[in-house]
This record gives sequence, structure tokens and C-alpha cells, in this order.
Amino acid sequence: MKREWAEHPRVRRFAGWFRTSLIGRIVVAALEIRVYDRALTLAGKAFIALVPLLIVVATLLSGSGALALADWLIDKFELTGGAADAVRSLFGRPPSASGGLTILSVLTVLVSASSFARSVQRTYEAAWKLPARGLRGTVHGIQGAGLVLLVLFVLAYLASLTDELPGGRIVTVLAQTVVAVPGWWLASWLLLTRRVAWRLLLPGAVVSAFGQVLVGAVGSRYVPHLIERNAERYGVIGVAIALISWLVILALLIVASAVVGAQVGATLAGRGPAPDPAREPGRTASGADRARAGQGPDHPDVEADQQE
Repeated sequence: MKREWAEHPRVRRFAGWFRTSLIGRIVVAALEIRVYDRALTLAGKAFIALVPLLIVVATLLSGSGALALADWLIDKFELTGGAADAVRSLFGRPPSASGGLTILSVLTVLVSASSFARSVQRTYEAAWKLPARGLRGTVHGIQGAGLVLLVLFVLAYLASLTDELPGGRIVTVLAQTVVAVPGWWLASWLLLTRRVAWRLLLPGAVVSAFGQVLVGAVGSRYVPHLIERNAERYGVIGVAIALISWLVILALLIVASAVVGAQVGATLAGRGPAPDPAREPGRTASGADRARAGQGPDHPDVEADQQE
């Protein structure tokens, strides 16, 4: 009975339309790239890399070091009571500790940050079906991921000025969008090692920018409650759980926007939903086949560096 339902002409027509539609291709690409698994990986690496990196930066910029970062988070999310104490305990260091940064700690932070950047780059490369590049690609990936973080901090700073800017929330959202779109546009170009034309990257940049602005607006109200609730239940570890939960949401935004941007870019390039000849039994895809299927660098808007 189930088989007969699946073979119904209307069902088959709808399935055929869905597979070739933009929405259908986005869904298929999301399943292939395993959005949630990649988001969890990115969130974990972000927590391991970014929190120590922020502490290092705070130590370099302030004599109070990690405590300055804790105070910034407390002011940012307007935390009070036990939640504020838990944040100070998480980022503070024991009174008996002495000394500043060590070479080993700096190297550990740099390695962790580069691993996070490489994961972000691999996500974009997988979404666009582009092969990984060597050391040169890693450098571009670090630049692109660093730019994404910079955009995130700039948007957070603009959000803190909501009460000071004329027009309040509306002007803040417009300012954030103006910053986020070119930031994500350039970041995606770097993450893909400059192998994709600018015009194909614009839709993904717009999706990422609007998504980040929306997530930031929701986070400014949701994260404080999440931190306070978890701090009351679990203490210091609750703050870490809240930060990881929020990083998962941001990672989902990165992965989803990469998938959507790649599929919209493929549509703009006229590559459409052509089948992949490499998957046909007994056949090897040629360069022309890959160009027609929208895969690989043979399309004029998706360039390969012939020197590598």
C-alpha cells in the first residue's frame, strides 16, 4: 500500500519538482553536508578556541586580564547576583596564580583558533563542492574566519549603542546590516580562497547578514535568561553550558547560510539542478560534465588556481 502511494503520478510529479526546485536542492544539500553535525563541531571548536583567545586579548589590553572579559560579559548581558558571580568564577584566575601569558599558552590558542577557522572554511568548501587548498588556502581561511568574528564583535558593539543612537532599534538594525553584508561578502570570498565570483557570493552574504542581525537581536534577550537559569541550576558549569548552547545557534547560522548561498549562487550561475555524471555507474565525469553539473572549477564563475 505504501509503495502504491509513492508511485502515484501526482506524488511522483511533486517529488520530481521538489528535487529540481531551489528549496529541494537546499534541503538535499543540507542533508548531504550534515548541518547539525557540522554545527556541533564548529560550536565545540569555537568554545575551545574563542574563550581562551578572548582571555588572551583581555590580558593584553587590560591589567585585570580575564576579569575584564568577565565584567564585559556581565555588562553586555546585564547579569546580576549568582549569574554574575558564576561568570567571574569561570573567567577569573585563582588568587595564588602568578605570571602573565606564556609562549605555550599563546601557541595553544593560535592552534585552536586556526582549527576553528579551518572547520569554517571546510564547511564553505563542502557547500560549494570545491576541493580543499593547501597552506595558502589555510591562510585565506584564517583571514575569512577572523573577519566573521570581527563582524560579530562590531554588531555586538552597535547593539550596545541602541539607546544612544537616534531612532533606537531601527537605526541600529540598519547600521548592523550595512556592516554585516559587506563583511560576510568578503569573508565568504576569502573562505573559498577567491575561487568564486563576487556576484555569486552576494546572496549568501545577505542571508548570513540578516541571519546574524536577527540572531543577535534574539540573543540579547535570550542569552541573559539562559545564563541566569543555568547558573542557578549548575553554578559555574552552567555558564559554560549556556555559552556552548549559544555558539551552537551561531554555528547553525554559519552552516545554513553557506548551504543556502551555494545553492542560490549555483542558480545565478545557470548551473541548475543537473545530475552529477560522476555518480552514474561506469562513467567518469569530464571537465565539461562537471561544469554542466555545477561542480568543480570549470564554470567560468568558479575558478581554480592553476598554479597549485
